[in-house]
Amino acid sequence: MLYLQKFISLGTIRLYISELAKSLERLYPVDEAGSVAEYYVSETLNLSRTELTISKNDELSEDNFLKLENSRKRLETGEPVQYVTGRAYFYGLRFLVDKNVLIPRQETEILVDIIADKYKNAGKIRILDIGTGSGCIAVSLKKYLPEALVYALDISEGALDVCKKNTELNGVEVYAFLFDILSDNSFPVQGEFDLIISNPPYVLESEKQLMHKNVVKFEPATALYVKDENPLLFYEIISHFAALKLKKDGALYFEINERFAAEVVALNEKSGLKNPEVIQDLNNKNRFVCANMK
Repeated sequence: MLYLQKFISLGTIRLYISELAKSLERLYPVDEAGSVAEYYVSETLNLSRTELTISKNDELSEDNFLKLENSRKRLETGEPVQYVTGRAYFYGLRFLVDKNVLIPRQETEILVDIIADKYKNAGKIRILDIGTGSGCIAVSLKKYLPEALVYALDISEGALDVCKKNTELNGVEVYAFLFDILSDNSFPVQGEFDLIISNPPYVLESEKQLMHKNVVKFEPATALYVKDENPLLFYEIISHFAALKLKKDGALYFEINERFAAEVVALNEKSGLKNPEVIQDLNNKNRFVCANMK
């Protein structure tokens, strides 16, 4: 009876979105709650944002109502909407995501955009993405630099499974390998690289309290956090690795914790890399460091 009453009262898609957004306001600011509700409805009903806008005043069918109600409780526990729907968007592409991988961040698109523009006429370059996760960086670069040979590494088998699915989804070929860059094991890829990229764990464990609860509770900790006593562990190891594996005109790109830009620059220089440069994001925060072998 309650189900029938709710279905009848939420007669249109617009009303369903409004009611869902209201229920999410205990978890998110008002504007974000509305965005999450719209994202959930559009993805669950397989509607583009334009189609959703056009269809908002349409009657909500019983089948679609049931689809929306099916995973709603997950959303209302604070689970990120991208995990609930299994989809995220990055650099104009669709990606599959689950609990094994971080949700692609908008700021990382800046890094991909810089590289895609700089190397658009570079031809058959060799690119290595360390800590690939969903493969959002590797797949996007291969999509927009189709001649490039792209290799991706991750320590997680679950993450590599997601990465491989995303290569298929986006119709590209990326060579993915299970490898821990902190280990002493033999590196699985022969030869040198024109470009090495890494967005390693860089959130301090002490910074957890500053993060949204849905990130702390649901996103994979091994891909996010680094111990306070050794916050530059990955940057140090990868900088040394890059100095050995980059070609003479090669370059290294990092995404960083804004607090440690100067330290990452110093590590690059210590490793023998040249011309380290700090790049800011759209909020004028130190977000990336690049250096080269020249």
